[in-house]
Amino acid sequence: MTKKYWFPIFLIGLSCGLISCVNLKTVRDFSETSHVSIQNFEQIDYTFLDHCLDRCEDEAIGKYEFNRVLECPCELYVEADSVTQIMYQAIGGYFEGLGNLSQNELTTYSTDAVVNSMTAQELGPLAIDANMAKAYSTLSNILLRSATDFYRRRKIAGYITEANEPLQVLLSAFQGIIRTNLKGELRFKKERMYTYYMDMKMNNTLQSDYEKGKATGDYYRVLEEIQTKEKQMDLFAEALNAIAKGHQVLYDGRDKLSDKDLTKAINGNSAQVKRLLSEFNKLNP
Repeated sequence: MTKKYWFPIFLIGLSCGLISCVNLKTVRDFSETSHVSIQNFEQIDYTFLDHCLDRCEDEAIGKYEFNRVLECPCELYVEADSVTQIMYQAIGGYFEGLGNLSQNELTTYSTDAVVNSMTAQELGPLAIDANMAKAYSTLSNILLRSATDFYRRRKIAGYITEANEPLQVLLSAFQGIIRTNLKGELRFKKERMYTYYMDMKMNNTLQSDYEKGKATGDYYRVLEEIQTKEKQMDLFAEALNAIAKGHQVLYDGRDKLSDKDLTKAINGNSAQVKRLLSEFNKLNP
């Protein structure tokens, strides 16, 4: 090969790095779609603290207790929400950074999200194991370092390579928190509500047909609200799973898939995330 042809090919090799010349627009679209979908976490109007307060209030109502201030031991539930929040911020921060790098821009990441490190512990309804804590620490360090010229020079390949393993751990853990832990607490709320209304019926608390009709209507309105939240949680968890698969495809294909194959695969994942995002948004009032 002559120098005349070797030089431009060498430049192409430099610009593509380890990611096999993947279409950067495809990476940007996948990153932006993932980031927007992850932000839907803010639209799920139910937290561990909400569950604790609901349960505390229900117990007071069941005992006909009247307090000037309802004191509820919810400290562990507040901590569980805090851990969930910093996990959400780390995952969202990663995809925001990936989108920036795909446009040859420096990433930015707030240190506020990593002020309190995640440690293995039991937080009421939430268990943080050592693997989750390590993954969060690793990804947070990558995000903090990504704001330097280090990742600007190495482009996207180094960012994806280092982040994939801890990212997969956090995405899997986040799915479990939403679909198992948080949705499980919501299921308790549904059962408590059913028991409350059935007790009224069995104890003949409702006398007139009007009272019975109103109670029945109230029950189904609250049930619909709970079922909508459950659907939101399921769709959000499914989107996290699709995002995890898409990033794994991107990682696996960084040096062995052709542009066409990788673009097709990533676009397929992006389309799935967009579909789930659309279904989620339809549930918003």
